[in-house]
Amino acid sequence: DRGITMAIVWLTKPDDDDDGLAYGTEHGFLCIWKRNKNEHTFNEIYCNRLTGGKDGQEISAMAYDNSSGQLAVVHRAEAVHQFVIDGGMSPRTISSITIRDHWPQAVAFGQVGVRGPELWTFGREDGVIYILNDEGKILKAKTTGAVIGHAVLSTKDDAIILDDVSQGIALYKLSGTERIRTFQVPHNKRRSRNVAFHDGTSTIVIGSDHERVYEFDRRTGQISDIIDIGVRERVQSIAVWTRP
Repeated sequence: DRGITMAIVWLTKPDDDDDGLAYGTEHGFLCIWKRNKNEHTFNEIYCNRLTGGKDGQEISAMAYDNSSGQLAVVHRAEAVHQFVIDGGMSPRTISSITIRDHWPQAVAFGQVGVRGPELWTFGREDGVIYILNDEGKILKAKTTGAVIGHAVLSTKDDAIILDDVSQGIALYKLSGTERIRTFQVPHNKRRSRNVAFHDGTSTIVIGSDHERVYEFDRRTGQISDIIDIGVRERVQSIAVWTRP
């Protein structure tokens, strides 16, 4: 039993027509499907159970960098894996480490170094951001003092947004550790909500525990729109698209 799907990413490469998707499950399985464009179907290329942390196998988040073909996978407890996706859509391990007392809730690729992009992993309960190189070595640790529900970064605009589950959206610079601004989001319970940049990074979007999606103007900090989804459930996951 692979368990429930907990995270999913598209796999694309700028110089290759082949694409696919990768997903991770509650029991720690990483699976990769390659798309057959002629038939609009998928073939499973890979599925294997990764080694999680001592307190759990669940895969909590994934990230993919299409320029380098690197895939990052983090477990709810301590484990951080980094792969490169080859031409056949199979993963080759770059590094696999555990970070003691770190509970990753989100993961993202950062600035590109000599050998590849940095990897940022965001801890939920500890509120610590670890920055790793392509060998899995910790380059830096940043303490936020927040319980992190989700995170997104933009290297182009030197910005990070976090879901601070006790308040709302926390805005930081990549290069710093001080919080620049907090965008207050009404809430009844301390639950994780996805955050996203929109229209470049001029707009910040977040879900809620009460059926609404909030949009903020990044410059002014004011709410620019509220979307009521019409269902009395929390909005945990969101995705944004900008018209070309």
